[in-house]
Amino acid sequence: MATVDDKKIIFSMVGVSKIIPQNRKQILKDIYLSFFYGAKIGIIGLNGAGKSTLMKIIAGIEQPTQGEVVWSPGYSVGYLPQDPPLDESKTVKENVMEGVQQAYDALKEYEEINEKFGLEEYYGDPDKMDKLMQRQSEVQDIIDATDAWNMDSKLDR
Repeated sequence: MATVDDKKIIFSMVGVSKIIPQNRKQILKDIYLSFFYGAKIGIIGLNGAGKSTLMKIIAGIEQPTQGEVVWSPGYSVGYLPQDPPLDESKTVKENVMEGVQQAYDALKEYEEINEKFGLEEYYGDPDKMDKLMQRQSEVQDIIDATDAWNMDSKLDR
């Protein structure tokens, strides 16, 4: 059953064109798009067809040469580049480790929690023990969701 939000247009592109100023190459020409709330959108095309440029315009990273782009208030668009910028002073593994830092932090916290279980301050106080067990469960969920136990072997591969 359709709701009011299902019919709400949250993004529009009207007559958008993009020309690269350096070589006057036309990347996009006279594009019209509207996205409804909750829509799932796919953009396909040949290499060099302008898919990435279109996505950058939708995300507000690039501006069109012509036309109008309108976002509804309260909605945002993110852009994840195909080739993310990497810190050239780091190895590939170090760059990847930055991206999985949450998993490593969860493993470290899990070890710290396990050490606290042996402290009288915790096992002697039922409230502290309950809170510690609750936190252990939350951290375990993060570890399971990120498959953190296998992170080192995955990174080595």
